[in-house]
Amino acid sequence: MSVGTTNVANLYAEIVSGLVPSYENRVLLPNPSLISYIYNLEGSVGNQIKIPVTNPYGVANVSVGDNTSIVSAAGTNSDFGPSNVILDVSKRGTASVVSTESLEDAGISTVAGATIERIAGSLATSTDVAGFRVMLTGAETALTNLTDINVAMDGLAAAADVGACEAAVVFSADAMAMASKRGVEVKQWENIDSDNIQFVGTVRNGFARPKPTFIRAIASLGGIGGATSQASLDQFSTSVANLRNLNAATDSMGFFNAIITPAQELALAKQLNGVGGISSGSIGSVSQELANDALLNNLLTYALGLRFVRSNNLPTGMASA
Repeated sequence: MSVGTTNVANLYAEIVSGLVPSYENRVLLPNPSLISYIYNLEGSVGNQIKIPVTNPYGVANVSVGDNTSIVSAAGTNSDFGPSNVILDVSKRGTASVVSTESLEDAGISTVAGATIERIAGSLATSTDVAGFRVMLTGAETALTNLTDINVAMDGLAAAADVGACEAAVVFSADAMAMASKRGVEVKQWENIDSDNIQFVGTVRNGFARPKPTFIRAIASLGGIGGATSQASLDQFSTSVANLRNLNAATDSMGFFNAIITPAQELALAKQLNGVGGISSGSIGSVSQELANDALLNNLLTYALGLRFVRSNNLPTGMASA
């Protein structure tokens, strides 16, 4: 097959048609069950939005007498002091360079499928990585130390000094906001000098934390199969209790979200099926049959008042000294 104008056009058309669904199947955070506040800024002017945040309020006075001041009554907290959280949109980009020889030898469908997977997967990973960083620190900057985390922690302490760590997040969907300025798209350019075709994929989105107190972090020692400093069911139960204590909103089924690493999933699975003699804890009396069933259903989707989701895009390799 010679690489002519028609073949290049067909390749581009196939990539364009498959990119959006492939990206949406791979990205995690742009999901109403995980983030309540999602804004579409496409076609609008500007690259940031201000999300209003009201100040804390007290419990209304339960017994106000006739001709008694309500404004000055204890507990009403009548001072209205609204603020806002700024959500900035960032551009995320990736590229895939295809030689004409690759197209000649592999064919349009093979090259299109591989290019879609590369671009969609890379942009989805970048989006989720940025979202988790904002969730834990308020910024998209990479985390290098547990002390970078500025939400409450229910796992290892920031100065645990146990080695490189990774962090899970337990949160209410009301904790985060996301905005999209440009949907995922791809552009094509033919480089006749190098005899290749360059595909550049981009997306513009961003995250913010309107309610950071509705986010809890659980840090654990990094690596699969460790014997100490691992994530525990008690820690996740503690996070749930802390969120409930703040009246953090749950989903319609009464659950919060927990995003965990593969190593943390293994540590929790060991507790559920009794490996290592761990029998105490929040649900230590669960029957073996139920525990096995839980493992078959992606680590107790409904355990502890949490919906567990595994992700490889959480911060890892953070120092704990």
